[in-house]
Amino acid sequence: MTTGQQTVPPRSTVTLHGVPESVALARRRVRELLGESHPACDDVTLLVSEVVTNSVVHSGSGGGGRVAMTVAVGPDAVLVEVSDAGSGHSAPHVRNEPEAESGRGMFLVDLLAARWGIRESDPQGLRTLWFEVAF
Repeated sequence: MTTGQQTVPPRSTVTLHGVPESVALARRRVRELLGESHPACDDVTLLVSEVVTNSVVHSGSGGGGRVAMTVAVGPDAVLVEVSDAGSGHSAPHVRNEPEAESGRGMFLVDLLAARWGIRESDPQGLRTLWFEVAF
């Protein structure tokens, strides 16, 4: 989209229910926005799957609450923000336990994202995990 002389990158926000089925919907939205031929499509899709799964399984948004996902496509990176109700437990963090049956999502984010971080408690009480995949 072009506004005067300035080009505005594609951006999409979707509100998901905090249920496992929403993970597949989040993946579809990323693929629709980026297109299968986008150089970051596979990495962004994988990380969205991991981060939205974390929101559904480990946050107060699970069990049908709300998870918001925003994807912004820039000229050299894709920025994704996933907001949920947070939890009384620790914030998402990197675990590298090769023998564990789960818990590798943030390890993948740390490995594949150029940058990532967490914003705690915005005015609506949401926790936002963001990551950027360069291409």
